[in-house]
Amino acid sequence: MKKKKFKLIILFIPHHHIGGAERVHLEIIKSLKHKPIVIFDSSDGSVLLEEYQKNAYCFFVTNQKRKKFVTYLIQIVSYFLPTTLFGCNSVFFYQILSKINNSVTTIDLTHAFSFPVHGAEITSLKSIHLLDKRVVINNKTLEDYSLLYEKNNIDRIYLNRFKIIPNGILIGEFISDIVLSRFNNFTIGFVGRNSNEKRPELFFELKGAIDNLNVKVIGDNFNNFKEKYKEVKYFEGCNNPELIRKEFSEISVLIVTSSREGFPLVIMEAMELGIPVISTNVGSIFEHVKDDLNGYLAVDNSESEFVKFAYNKILLLSSNRKLYSRLAINAREYAVNNFSIELFKEKYRSLFYD
Repeated sequence: MKKKKFKLIILFIPHHHIGGAERVHLEIIKSLKHKPIVIFDSSDGSVLLEEYQKNAYCFFVTNQKRKKFVTYLIQIVSYFLPTTLFGCNSVFFYQILSKINNSVTTIDLTHAFSFPVHGAEITSLKSIHLLDKRVVINNKTLEDYSLLYEKNNIDRIYLNRFKIIPNGILIGEFISDIVLSRFNNFTIGFVGRNSNEKRPELFFELKGAIDNLNVKVIGDNFNNFKEKYKEVKYFEGCNNPELIRKEFSEISVLIVTSSREGFPLVIMEAMELGIPVISTNVGSIFEHVKDDLNGYLAVDNSESEFVKFAYNKILLLSSNRKLYSRLAINAREYAVNNFSIELFKEKYRSLFYD
């Protein structure tokens, strides 16, 4: 049998802070046959860096001199080895495409459009003819690209280069008795970064309106809320999956306040744990969170209306054990049937090696 030639895979990732997209990028790396090279645009000291360095050879191109050097190195190496460049929302990735020889395979990944401020999806427009394949995580982002191509008079034939690969998670053990325990110790939870698009201030506004429930925040950098909301339980700066899962499992309902998303990994993780979701209707969340089945979706995503909506749904679930239990069990079953990490890895291996 003829031995397959080694393929060099280089990923371009903007940063390694704690977030759903960054953890998805890690799972992509872990699905590969050999350790890839990862090029970061910046270094932010995140605890995720250690995990990246364990699974890939990491380099930081934080200035123009380093960018020129990396570009030159890729030009040389790609003449001797089959090479694939994979861009994950990295501007630097699109900047070097025109400088790389045609034998290199080029692929990019878009989690979601950066509304209202346009991001990599706009930057990529000048490089469409240089991209061999494009990956999106859901139908919504593919539809957004279709409209973007139409608006910019780009031939629809380029839409054939898209491939949808939904994110996946590990399905762990589930003991149904925990549902009753969560109901009796009802805790609303926020899981994510303290960033503008996540709008954590709406979650804390809910906390101010509901006095008799427990509140937990899992994520990073919530110091600006701690003085006012001292009674909230904060769990920050952890990259231990077992500890995070333990803390996450104590939440009764996940609140997603984001103004934009693709499909948040935290929703998948919540459902896998049997936790119902109350969320804004952004990205492709509507494809998975179904009203009165496994959670509730807001009709109006504006700040004031979402807070009212979430407040009413929290009161409903926290006062109706039968309803809460049904949504919790449904959430778990949906995750088991739809969020397999093995299928995710299989599709990425096929993308890179077939």
